[in-house]
Amino acid sequence: MLLLYVFIAIVVVQLFYYLGVFSSFSFSRENENNPKRIPISVIVYARNQAEEVKRLLPNLVNQNYHDYELVLVDNASSDETLNIFKEYAQMFSNIRLCQVDNNEAFWNNKKYAQTLAIKASKNEYLLFIDADQHIDNEFWIMAMASNFTLNKTIVLGPSMYKKTKGFFNKITRFDTVYAQLHSFSWTNYGAPFSYFSKNLGYKKEEFYKVNGFITHMNNRLAERELFLNEASKSKNTTFTIAKNAFVFLEPISKLKDWQLKKNEDEIILSELSFSDRFKVRFFNTSQFLFFVFAIALLSLQIEWIITSILIAFRYLVSWIVIGKTTSKFQQKDLIWLFPILEIHRTINQTKYSIKNLFRKKTK
Repeated sequence: MLLLYVFIAIVVVQLFYYLGVFSSFSFSRENENNPKRIPISVIVYARNQAEEVKRLLPNLVNQNYHDYELVLVDNASSDETLNIFKEYAQMFSNIRLCQVDNNEAFWNNKKYAQTLAIKASKNEYLLFIDADQHIDNEFWIMAMASNFTLNKTIVLGPSMYKKTKGFFNKITRFDTVYAQLHSFSWTNYGAPFSYFSKNLGYKKEEFYKVNGFITHMNNRLAERELFLNEASKSKNTTFTIAKNAFVFLEPISKLKDWQLKKNEDEIILSELSFSDRFKVRFFNTSQFLFFVFAIALLSLQIEWIITSILIAFRYLVSWIVIGKTTSKFQQKDLIWLFPILEIHRTINQTKYSIKNLFRKKTK
């Protein structure tokens, strides 16, 4: 019976997350914010990404917004990226070029380049986008900027991998749904954080309050996530899931790239505050233990009726919540494979979490 009692406790933890935390976001309504008349600076970062720049810039220069500038950041590219930036700067008066040269102290350091761009920008409100990201409409700036208020000076936007054919693409998108679900749910809950944030805007004063990236300048990862870890508070952070606010990332097609991404996620998570790490890892652990104890109880036929009811109820709740979540994140096709994708994610996540235990911590 001890196994059953432990299993009940695990199910209670899972229901706390799905009903108490995740559902606050999944069943929430998007705030209808009026378009703001605030000037915006969009920081566009690139390093040796000429082809990506050619694809992104036409969408950015044609944004339907009354007052914005593009700060094009070239981080010591050796391809045609800088030349493309210069061509656009000659054609459009609202483009500011930030050319970063390599130096010994900050060689190929994105955070250093971003810092120079932020200082070069003329407007107080900033949005960030990288060359390998996509926007599919002319209202992205408006959708993000409309969420700034006198108090809400940090805005999280949704970011998802582009859809392609194949099960592997579904795995990567499903994992991203959970990463974004944690971020948006806890922000909605008044305890904001993120370990996967590729769509972000904030007021420049928030950057200076925490001295920019100074505390993690030598960590080449997560300029957005680690900044949020220091700067975001319940009073100054909000989010949007407006259709036009989405940015899309190039799909991951190779297993080694996916493994690298998962390792980076774990490294980023380990650099966050204890409470933020606990929120994610406690959920992941409870999810893994749910499957372990469910299999053990059914195999040993210990109170199998009660066990089956608990399993069915937990699945009903989680399926409904994740179904609403995938709809909000424009990933409806994933919900039909929810049980398979969830089991795969749980096993995969556990593997990388265990691997991270033996990793040397960043100084």
